[in-house]
Amino acid sequence: MSSVIIGNKEIEYNVIHKSKRNVNIRVEPDLTIKVSSPRWVSKSDIEKIIYEKSDWILKNYEKQKQIQIEKEASRFENGNNILFKGKKFKLYYQQHIKDFVFCGEDQIIVFSKKPDDNEYTKNVFSKWIKKEANKEFEEALQKYRNEMNKVYSIPEYTLQIRSMKSRWGTCTPIKKKVTLNLNLMYTPQECMEYVALHELTHFLEIHHNNHFYNVMGEFMPDYKVWQKKLDKEYGKRVLDI
Repeated sequence: MSSVIIGNKEIEYNVIHKSKRNVNIRVEPDLTIKVSSPRWVSKSDIEKIIYEKSDWILKNYEKQKQIQIEKEASRFENGNNILFKGKKFKLYYQQHIKDFVFCGEDQIIVFSKKPDDNEYTKNVFSKWIKKEANKEFEEALQKYRNEMNKVYSIPEYTLQIRSMKSRWGTCTPIKKKVTLNLNLMYTPQECMEYVALHELTHFLEIHHNNHFYNVMGEFMPDYKVWQKKLDKEYGKRVLDI
């Protein structure tokens, strides 16, 4: 195993010699580079190709890194790390006569009647996070609805919370319904507020056109920052519960 420096990152690479004519590069889940190469290609030539493809490698390195973060976050186990509001917390189970959850500065403790039963304890956490989501989402939506109603007219709506695989949120103006993805609870507050504003804006404009984004910019001038962070760093799912 050798290594190269790309974008201030030391990335290890492994060369596999195969009976083929071209050099192929792949970023592995363990964040190393796998190079499939003919035997006649020298190490210096391989590293030259790696540097030529540095932009592609860094892009896929970050993708794989995010996948690992999501996998780590999806393992709901005692002593594991989980994401909550964009921060990493240590998760602990603890025996108690009542089921409840305590969220500290850097740890979340799930007090459970059956701490050895992972599914039971996971359900205790699930009920807690859904209750928290209902409060946080309502506050974010109401914050922007109040501001928007100074200029526009946003109707009363019903809020639905779901774990969605492909969307952070949806708005159905005709039914006056906003649906937000439960997994927003694992992203920073600003990302969650961006989605809340995004869905409320659909009450004014159903399409993603200039008018839509102009309205977004009125109430969140830096919305593109949080849009990019949400999609690039968190993907569409963080943790299924």
